Amino acid sequence: MSNPSEIFSLWRSQIGDGETRGAVQSMRSFLKGRLNDLHDETILRLGDLSRLERQQRNGTLTSEAARVESRQIDERVLSLIRAIEKKVTTAAEHGVTIPTPFVTAPVQFSHTPDEIGLEKIIGANNLKLIDWLRVGLERSRAVCRITTPFNLGTGFLLPGGLMFTNHHVLPTPELTAKSFVEFNVEEDLHGNLTQPVRYEIDASTHRANQALDYCIVRLVEHAAKPQLTSWGSLDLELIKAPKVGEHVTIIQHPAGGPKQIALTANQVVNIHEHRLQYATDTMPGSSGSPVFNDAWKVVALHHKGGNLVANSSGEKIYANEGILMRDILARLGAV
Repeated sequence: MSNPSEIFSLWRSQIGDGETRGAVQSMRSFLKGRLNDLHDETILRLGDLSRLERQQRNGTLTSEAARVESRQIDERVLSLIRAIEKKVTTAAEHGVTIPTPFVTAPVQFSHTPDEIGLEKIIGANNLKLIDWLRVGLERSRAVCRITTPFNLGTGFLLPGGLMFTNHHVLPTPELTAKSFVEFNVEEDLHGNLTQPVRYEIDASTHRANQALDYCIVRLVEHAAKPQLTSWGSLDLELIKAPKVGEHVTIIQHPAGGPKQIALTANQVVNIHEHRLQYATDTMPGSSGSPVFNDAWKVVALHHKGGNLVANSSGEKIYANEGILMRDILARLGAV
C-alpha cells in the first residue's frame, strides 16, 4: 500500500480498532526524513501512550479517567493525521510529490470464534521499533573499560571529554594517574575481539563522592588517536526516575571482558532515596556502567549488587543498584 489516501484510512481504522500505538508508529516511519516537524509530534504522542500505560499499570488512574485520557490521545492523533493530509495535499497542488513508503495493511484472516484473539500484549507492551536497537548500538560506543592497578571497571563519556564511573573504581587522584580507559573493547560479528583504543586520564580533574559512589574525570586527547568526540557521549536524565516495573538497560564490561548488554529480566524493583534497584544482570567489572531508560538516557550510575537496604526501616532486597543521576548532578551542582 503506497497510496497516501489508503495509508491515512488505514491509520484511522487502526485508531478505531484500539490500535493507536501501531498507527502512531507507522506514522513515525512515514514522516521520518519527509515531514520532520510532524515526525516530532509522533514522538510526543508515543510518550502520551507510554505514560497512560504506566498509569494504568500502576493503578494511578481510575477506569473512567483512563478512558477519557485515551480518548484525548486518539483525538490528538486524528488531528495529526489531518495535518499530514493537508501538507501532502498542498505539496501535490504545487507539483511536489512527497515519497510515501510501502505500508502493509493488516492481513485479514478467517477465524473461528476460538481462534480470535490468540495474540495479545501480556501485561505491559514491551514491543519496540528496530530503530531502538540501532540507537542503543550507537550509544554503546561511549561506554569504555577502565583498568587500574588493582581492578577493572566501566565508565561512559559525557560531552567535553568527561567520564563518569564509580568512586570505588577510581577513589583517588593518585590511583587515577596510574589508570587508563579503553574504547571499542568488544567482539565483532565473527566473535573476534576488535582493536581497543586507549586513553590516559587527567588525574588533576578527579572529582568524587564516596557516599554517592561517583567519580568524574576528564580524559586526555591524543593526536595519534581518534578524537574523543568520535565515540559520542551520553545524555543524562536529570528529572524523572523510572518507576517500579519499568525497564532499565545496562551496557557494561562484566568481569572486565568485552562490552555486553543486559536486555532481559531488567525491571526496576525498588527505589529508595537516591538508590535505583533493579533485576538487570551485572558482574564484577560492571561498576560505573550507565543505566539507561527506554529513551536511552542515563538514569543511574550502576555501582553494586547483593543484599541491599530497601527502605528506611532497614529491610533488605536482593537486587542490583545504581545511584540516580539526578541526585549525583544535584550534588555536583552544590559543589
